[in-house]
Amino acid sequence: MFPQSKIQSLRIQGYRPFRDFSAHFDALEVLVGANGSGKSSLFEFLKFLRDSVHVDIPPEIIAGSIGQQIFHVPGPQRFWWSIDIDTGFRIKETGEINPIRYQGELMGPVGRTHISFERVIYAKPFKGHKTSYRFMNIRERQGVIQDPEIKRFAKQNIELKRPNQLALSTISNPMMVTLYNLREYIRNWRFYSSFNIANDKIRKSVPIEQEPILHEDAGNLSSVLHYLMTEHPSLFDDLQQHLRAAIPGFKSLTVKARGGPGEVITFCQEEGVGNELSLADLSDGVLRLICWMVLCVHPNPPTLICIDEPDQGVHPRTLPLLAGLFEKACQKTQLFLATHASYFLMQFDISRIAVFRKENGETVFRKPKNSKTLCENLSDFGQEEIEIMHKSDELEKIA
Repeated sequence: MFPQSKIQSLRIQGYRPFRDFSAHFDALEVLVGANGSGKSSLFEFLKFLRDSVHVDIPPEIIAGSIGQQIFHVPGPQRFWWSIDIDTGFRIKETGEINPIRYQGELMGPVGRTHISFERVIYAKPFKGHKTSYRFMNIRERQGVIQDPEIKRFAKQNIELKRPNQLALSTISNPMMVTLYNLREYIRNWRFYSSFNIANDKIRKSVPIEQEPILHEDAGNLSSVLHYLMTEHPSLFDDLQQHLRAAIPGFKSLTVKARGGPGEVITFCQEEGVGNELSLADLSDGVLRLICWMVLCVHPNPPTLICIDEPDQGVHPRTLPLLAGLFEKACQKTQLFLATHASYFLMQFDISRIAVFRKENGETVFRKPKNSKTLCENLSDFGQEEIEIMHKSDELEKIA
């Protein structure tokens, strides 16, 4: 898989509020904007790509979206994307780092969709070439795949069986290095929401997994904690230290074999409480906090972590600690956090903040750090000015 990969830039045309949307991303982006400004649509689109390298695209395009408008109105029944991914790999001939660009187009209408084209190229030409090297070039289900790293797999013809199938989803040969790693990178994106945490699953015993990643409903939390406790005890100790700083009276965690064969559940010890408490005894807010901390300390986190309102339901005193953990985690992976909480927002430097705003019916992406007026305000009045400006909508207007 690509080491330390991240989405460098993204362009979307024709999807929901994105008539012609473009954005440049850093390792950590804190997304703000009014309801309906496009934050959730960004997560949904990225999840569409992640899901589509696993399985065929469903007739409704986005699972569970029957009856919803998928294509931007007004506009044709199609959407197109182009993503530049900084892989960190250097081109042998030049020694320069050249991002991989992944592009595709889906044609409607809903119920009869097909992929009209799909390509993977270097983001820019190199070594005197007028056009960029093409690792994949597919049109109407036919085309070629190739990889300059492996000469004996220099070029292969490919024909897709189904029109609603991404060609990238069919790359199963690890010898096709660039395309295989790109598929694996996208397959490992994860999407979380404070509103979709399955507290009922968390509070029960779960099977032990090998090197588990937190499920998107967090139902395997005890399995992940067991992995940290047994395989990475120093990280497990770090997690407990963070919990002691965030939760008054918290003493320790331990994971024990309980339930059926090969199952475990997590227990915690609190000051003044004689008996151990299980996760079933903890509040929803504490469970969410543990989930976000686990994602941050995990030695091999998802290649992209998107969290909708991580501040929801957790005590305000924990937000500075949580923001610090996200800052540290972005050294290992890329994080997109969507929030409406002004106090949580002010825990981050202005360079981390991205504004989504509707203009003439379409979403635009703005970085407040590029506003001279805003930076002067912060210089004059301090970081607290971000919270004040966000509450008054001035942050979105001035960005």
